[in-house]
Amino acid sequence: MPSNQVYWETIPTFEPEQAALPKRTDIAVIGAGYTGLSVALHLARAGRQVVVFDAGGIGAGCSSRNGGMAGPSFHKLGSAGLMARYGEEKTLGILREGLLALDYFEDFVKQENIDCDLQMSGRFRGARTAADYESTARECQWLNTNLGLPYHMVSQVEQRSEIGSDFYKGGAVYHRDGGIHPRKLVLSLARLAIAAGVQIVTDCPVTGLRQNVSGTELETPKGNIHAKEVVVATNAYSDGRTPAMHRRVVQIRTAAVATEPLPAEVMASLSPKGRTLGESGRIFMWFRPTPDGKRFIFGGRIGKPGGDLATQHRAFSASVNRVFPQLESVAFSHIWSGDVAYTTDHSPHIGFEDGVWLAGGYCGSGVTRSLYFGMKLARKILQQKDADTAFDDLPFARVPFKPFSRSVAGWMTKWYAYQDARDLKQP
Repeated sequence: MPSNQVYWETIPTFEPEQAALPKRTDIAVIGAGYTGLSVALHLARAGRQVVVFDAGGIGAGCSSRNGGMAGPSFHKLGSAGLMARYGEEKTLGILREGLLALDYFEDFVKQENIDCDLQMSGRFRGARTAADYESTARECQWLNTNLGLPYHMVSQVEQRSEIGSDFYKGGAVYHRDGGIHPRKLVLSLARLAIAAGVQIVTDCPVTGLRQNVSGTELETPKGNIHAKEVVVATNAYSDGRTPAMHRRVVQIRTAAVATEPLPAEVMASLSPKGRTLGESGRIFMWFRPTPDGKRFIFGGRIGKPGGDLATQHRAFSASVNRVFPQLESVAFSHIWSGDVAYTTDHSPHIGFEDGVWLAGGYCGSGVTRSLYFGMKLARKILQQKDADTAFDDLPFARVPFKPFSRSVAGWMTKWYAYQDARDLKQP
């Protein structure tokens, strides 16, 4: 997939040695991103023979092109939406799982000595309206009371201490958030997996799955292989060749831009404390300093991701200048796009469906969750203790009218953007 993304600029391409396929393996993993490499690593360390396939290269999908935001990734429905659907006990379990995933992620990076520029510097989320500020304060207080989440609210008159903008009506600082270098993380995972004995086969799509009494026969351009168990970790890059995942997620295209290198004093003024940043809204923009602190990245469902670059540039310019008018004359050096996977219930999922193991549907918040789910899925396959998650009993429903889902998502994005614009006009 062609890419003009800033994460690839200084990190050399890593391609594993391509050995001949074995005729049989214990576990076949489809997808060499965060989830697939995580589950492969844990399975291999437990003594299983594991082969990982990817239609492109390592991390060719979202795992090397995402925003690199690390945090609890609670839930898209928020506490009120979860309470209405599942009740208090289940809601607390689902939200607590986000903190457990973050704890695991931090410990894993430290224990494995992974160089992925992890910086837990916190995140400031700006409130577009006074009503957003009040609802954010209520949600944060609930999370603090029930889960111990550290935060503090920042009034509009104080927000210059957090962001070089007067656009927001104040906001919240989440102290358990931070950022990583996505490409460094996925390549580090690949190296760990290879060292554990995992065979990674790149540029090799799995074109067919035929289940039988002893496992599954996988068809690939490089030959067929029989696996006792199959893990599908393709997430938003699923298609008809991995139907168990494909029929359960909606692929939504998002985009990102990086500015040209900015003077140190400008970088410091945009995010005085080096935090990652975001905003309220249905169609929101996320933004952050690059891990090396030399540029700013902005991303979201803005313009027509993946379309004409000039059109995309204009759309991002308007969104960026809305928040930072001082960047009006700053050029974007990189523009790229990619897919994220949403689900019908706005939850990630993990488990066994249609004869294969699945983990995915992260709804745009999968950096920490994917490594955690990979570990949990490996434990499930190995029938080890501590394999359960609060998501295990959530039905992973198929997407109705799947062939039209991407178009419907596009229409909904326009409708939500209209509602956001209307809200901004309110006094």
